[in-house]
Amino acid sequence: MCYTATQISKVNKLKDVYQTPIIIPEDIEKQVPLFKADGFAHPNLWVLINEGLQQMQWGLIPNWNKPYADMLKMSNNTLNARSETIRDLVTFKNSIINKRCIIPLDGFFEYKQVEGKKLPYFIYPNNNQLFNVGGIFSNYKNPINQEWITTFSIITEPANEFMSSIHNTAKRMPLILKSDMIKDWINPNSPASLIDDLLRYTSDDSLFSAHQVKSDLKKAPNNESVIAPI
Repeated sequence: MCYTATQISKVNKLKDVYQTPIIIPEDIEKQVPLFKADGFAHPNLWVLINEGLQQMQWGLIPNWNKPYADMLKMSNNTLNARSETIRDLVTFKNSIINKRCIIPLDGFFEYKQVEGKKLPYFIYPNNNQLFNVGGIFSNYKNPINQEWITTFSIITEPANEFMSSIHNTAKRMPLILKSDMIKDWINPNSPASLIDDLLRYTSDDSLFSAHQVKSDLKKAPNNESVIAPI
């Protein structure tokens, strides 16, 4: 599953790539390059929705009337949403209808099991562009202070051949869409049949490159050394 990702492209680059506005321009000053965004720390990443780019917290929190502390704990289990069950689970089924998003990633990490050892790999697009990762989002209102928090999940699907050779236990990968699919994906009015077709899309092996990185990935600092090959 995709629990650690890299987003180091600056938001102005994302704005140009996707030809879209930044919803809250003040957030530009808050951007920190995330060489190693650990989902379990619930970092804020730039996310593309129909209206433009905005920062969202990783780990979807449905808009239920429960304390934030409880919901944040629950969001450790919503970093990813499986494409096969996304319309059935109560945590995700409302968001997939009309709250879909793209998470632009410079890469992500997965583990390969070799002779009982888990070896981390950095996976990145081989065309120097971005992964257009499909996701869903939710707007949660904290019942204590009435603050709104926007959160997201990365959608995963069965791995293609390239990713199966790396993520060789669970054999999962993020849903990565082509550029010409983005408009339909983030359009809240796209018909369910079209979205279901996109949920079944599997990106070609030729899109991916990868290399092994340091085995102490969890302890690695948030800088370029974490994505350096060994």
